[in-house]
Amino acid sequence: MREEFRRELIHTGYIHSPLPLHRERGLEAEMKEKKVLKEKVIWREGCKPPAFSGIGNMEEIKKTGENKTGALRVKGPTIRNEMPYEDGATAHLFRSNLTFAFPGENWEGYNRLSFWVKPDSMGSHSVHLRVHMKNEGRISIPDSYMREGQHLVNLVNHQLNQVIWEFASLPRDCVTQMSISMDADGQDTSTGEEFQFDFSDITLQQVKKAEKEKGWSCEENRISYSMSGYHCNGKKTAVANTGSDTFSVLNEGGEEVYLGKTVKIRDRRGDFEILDFSEVTKPGLYQLKSGDALTQPFEIGEKVMEGVIWKVINFIFCERCGYPILGKHGKCHTDVVAKHNGLLLSLGGGWHDAGDMSQQMLQTAEVTQEILELAGSVKDDDVLLYHRLIEEGIWGLEYTLKSRFGDGYRASSVGLGLWTDGFIGNKDDVEARVHNQAFQNFFCAGVQAQAGLVLKESDPDLAWKCVETAKEDFRFAKQRFEEKGMEYPIMWEHTLNSGLSQYYAAAAWAAASICQYEYNEEFAAAAKSFGNRLLACQETGTKGVPMKGFFYREESHKTIVHFTHQGREHAFVQALEALCRAFPDSSQKAEWEKGMRLYGEYIKELFHMATPYGMLPAGIYSVREAEDEETFKLLHLLVDYETEKENYRAQLKAGIDLGDGYYVRMFPVWFSFRGNAAIQLSMGKGAAIAGRYFEDGELKEIAREQLYWMSGKNPFCQSLIYGEGSRYAQQDANYPGEMTGEMPVGVETLENEDEPYWPSGNNATYKEVWLTPAGRWLSVVADLYPCI
Repeated sequence: MREEFRRELIHTGYIHSPLPLHRERGLEAEMKEKKVLKEKVIWREGCKPPAFSGIGNMEEIKKTGENKTGALRVKGPTIRNEMPYEDGATAHLFRSNLTFAFPGENWEGYNRLSFWVKPDSMGSHSVHLRVHMKNEGRISIPDSYMREGQHLVNLVNHQLNQVIWEFASLPRDCVTQMSISMDADGQDTSTGEEFQFDFSDITLQQVKKAEKEKGWSCEENRISYSMSGYHCNGKKTAVANTGSDTFSVLNEGGEEVYLGKTVKIRDRRGDFEILDFSEVTKPGLYQLKSGDALTQPFEIGEKVMEGVIWKVINFIFCERCGYPILGKHGKCHTDVVAKHNGLLLSLGGGWHDAGDMSQQMLQTAEVTQEILELAGSVKDDDVLLYHRLIEEGIWGLEYTLKSRFGDGYRASSVGLGLWTDGFIGNKDDVEARVHNQAFQNFFCAGVQAQAGLVLKESDPDLAWKCVETAKEDFRFAKQRFEEKGMEYPIMWEHTLNSGLSQYYAAAAWAAASICQYEYNEEFAAAAKSFGNRLLACQETGTKGVPMKGFFYREESHKTIVHFTHQGREHAFVQALEALCRAFPDSSQKAEWEKGMRLYGEYIKELFHMATPYGMLPAGIYSVREAEDEETFKLLHLLVDYETEKENYRAQLKAGIDLGDGYYVRMFPVWFSFRGNAAIQLSMGKGAAIAGRYFEDGELKEIAREQLYWMSGKNPFCQSLIYGEGSRYAQQDANYPGEMTGEMPVGVETLENEDEPYWPSGNNATYKEVWLTPAGRWLSVVADLYPCI
């Protein structure tokens, strides 16, 4: 851990207040330094003002001694009585808009928008706005799913901010409208009665080189590397685009310690320059130099991800609900309630799902388990980190336990998108969804049993309660499952894509985890039964199927398991490993281990198809899946099957053709919800579990590569973890604001392509901060620790 960061960590009380943001190392800071070649004024003092609509009012502020330039001042009320999920019908009730109309202008000669804004919103910790563009040319913007054509900006309150939106890939041949929108976000503990924004110097600009947004080739004249560093005894590679035949590794003093030959390869995805410096194993700080490109210093060592763990804890801590976070928010959402059987439950607690403040009980439960899992891994090695992980894990565990109504029903989720005032009974109250669903109870039973294992020594009474609760929830789930089978998933919840094999995996994992705590014949029988059903869903080698080891959604092998932005691929291996550890003398152990080995071989085969960046491909697909309308609707939220089934086939054909209608996709087939972080990290977790169990070094390296991608070893040469390394971009974190350690939903693709797309426009879902990747990241580290 670097000394600068260690001092910051101590200053936060080991994150009992947020870590600093270091915006100066972010991508936006680089953008501000780019030379502007030409510009076109949209609005300055003296120009025709835009149209104003929505709440509040707009006025023109003339240039004075205090105001160095004229401005458009927007004021509006912060109070919010309408929910955001009725956007189309009610947006005018909680939003202020500045709208500039154009007669179909061609903006292709410009590659970014720039303006200055000073927010003065008293009592507001996090201030944001959105910019929207409308194009009516060859390609219409916004697109049908509203993923293109808007840009969220997180601002520093009471300061003059330069907003830059680069849009090199955005269609803009016939622009008819540009607008800036500000929302009434509701009232948190400190929020004042109104918001205020002063806008000036709104211009189109052209810079020589906008950021790379699409494709596998490395960003020009840069080196793509893990900014967090590399494990000293592991494989160490980087990807460059400098044209140099050699590269150097420099030590902290700037001396060359290794001179390597650049390996140049060409494949179906393009040309790559590979820098392999695996021979450098001495711990220390280093830099890579190739041509004129020089990286920032990075670490080679035993625990290069140690600092990142703390940053991810910081993000999760900042996402706490019902808990005041210094400089972020107050004790929020205590008036979010769940109602069931005459009971009223205040739901403030756990962690917010994402930047929109929504709540997903199952996600809090998952992240609880992942935090506690890492705590168990570090316990004998890092006491301070162990206790901080236990503290955060207990916060999530409390929420997981209190969400139960004791009869199989749980408070399961709630959509928010606003701050609330804490008073129960007025217009800003939001009611949570309440359900009795087998998958949720199976899964929570596993989480609670695993918590019991971790807490058995430190808090035996809480551990006992967790396991007793796990038993109850398992029985509720089993009864429900026997009555209903796989139920249609709940809209908006992260169980949406769960097939039968996911039910089997959750059930086997939960029952085996209970037996790891204390053997019980009832749960042992259930664990083995569900384990057998799970293995029946695995492809073990069928004529005409080009790969094996993956899982289908059911025993009939009709449809392969896929994910679109949520990812629980690791659940299968996690369940099989739990069976092996709970019943080490079972005659079935060889079959469970065989299933794990098969999956490990599948991961290795996929990895051999990966690009030099090391991101695991999304998996094998069959073209016949395009005819499965029922499953399509489970996987693709807010999508019309008849409209998109041909695009499903087109996306497959953009992948690697394995023959007989089978393809491997680098990225999932997806439509409305896109973002790859949770999917690749879940697959990395599967590799890590099998790698640790079998002491398979290759699988461990594959898992480690997924961490490296997140830390900057990607075509865009950007860290995808805010505050880690450099060139990290703002993310869609509008309500809590930017947080060190935050992770996005992840890199997406454009339309039906199968290559990475990472537009500078900051928008959900792909750039929205999300708790799930953070939890998966910690979980991968748990299986690799201490060799991270």
